[in-house]
Amino acid sequence: MTGAQPLRRTAISRVLLPVDFSPGSHPAAALARTIAAQYGARLWIAHVVEPVAPPAAAFIHSASAMEYAAHHMSRFVKSESWEDLDFETVIRPGEFWPVLSQLVEEHEIDLVIAGTHGRNWLGKMVLGSAAELMVRNAKCPVLTVSPRTHPSPLAGLLRILVPLDTQSHPASALAYALTLANENNAQILFLHVLHQSAMPLDYPDEETIDDERYSAAMARLREMIPSAEHFRREPEIIIDSGVPADTIVKIAMKTGADLIAMPVRRSASAGKVHAPWHTAYRVIAHATCPVLTLAE
Repeated sequence: MTGAQPLRRTAISRVLLPVDFSPGSHPAAALARTIAAQYGARLWIAHVVEPVAPPAAAFIHSASAMEYAAHHMSRFVKSESWEDLDFETVIRPGEFWPVLSQLVEEHEIDLVIAGTHGRNWLGKMVLGSAAELMVRNAKCPVLTVSPRTHPSPLAGLLRILVPLDTQSHPASALAYALTLANENNAQILFLHVLHQSAMPLDYPDEETIDDERYSAAMARLREMIPSAEHFRREPEIIIDSGVPADTIVKIAMKTGADLIAMPVRRSASAGKVHAPWHTAYRVIAHATCPVLTLAE
């Protein structure tokens, strides 16, 4: 088994919280408050005023849109409890991801915390390609939380589920998850899904795992995972079969995972989207716990 020594503590001192003022923003705000307090981090609460397409553009002046956003930002801040936190609000016009990317660079953000609307991200603001651009191009981890999850503060983590693809070696993501687990005395559950062809939903338990594929996957995982002395709590390796995204969500629920820490492949171009990305998207959309994505 191989692996580098983990960092002593997860470096979280600057947090970015994008909001659209919808109900989906509030669970993310609650988690952002907790994490900012836990790590003594500075928090930026950001809203992006995106260009309005015709014919609506004829009725909405850009200045009016900025005033509208400022009004709702004020209401949003008053509706939450931000006492004793070091925070700043930011409202900027432009396209969602370019603006967020600029904020991440400007303020050297360590963590982005984003709310989701179940199957959608932040309402109309981050649907489809914009979601992928944020997750697969952010130069820091992105933590997503939906209204139906029960987000725990990072200090309360007991189990972290880390899905791994044996075809790659996400070293930095592994190191980050390991550090986060050790500082919370949490257990890491490493999961590899042997992809099976789609089967009728009436027979979800009839898939079997080929012994040869299982043994090969286990051997590869043991090569990838850091050696035992790097862990405060003994990790567990899980190999299952099925559709990757659905299996990840299923195992997270079955094991009571508090967090899914998921490596994702960084896009070759920051301005383009790439297929397939449906696995990460489906996990984020359907998970019942927060999902931490780390681009490699």
